Amino acid sequence: MTISEFLVAVRNQLFGSAWDPVARGAWCRKQRRHLGLPGHAVLWVRGSAVPWAEWGARHGYFAVEHMNGLPYLSLAGASADGSQRAS
Repeated sequence: MTISEFLVAVRNQLFGSAWDPVARGAWCRKQRRHLGLPGHAVLWVRGSAVPWAEWGARHGYFAVEHMNGLPYLSLAGASADGSQRAS
């Protein structure tokens, strides 16, 4: 076990699910800022990031879409090419 894994385990034991909304919100805000940069219309997600991405989409940070079964993030209300989607 690495020190990083150990610290995550300790944090989870001490704070449990109370830590999740704070950590997920910070992660989602970081991804949304990245999506706002020129040339970064989508962010591919995989592994343990997928549940966090789905949580962020449910809370309005961005949209989770799929291409050939692979999830990616895009700004809510905009498609990958930057055009606005019809509501």
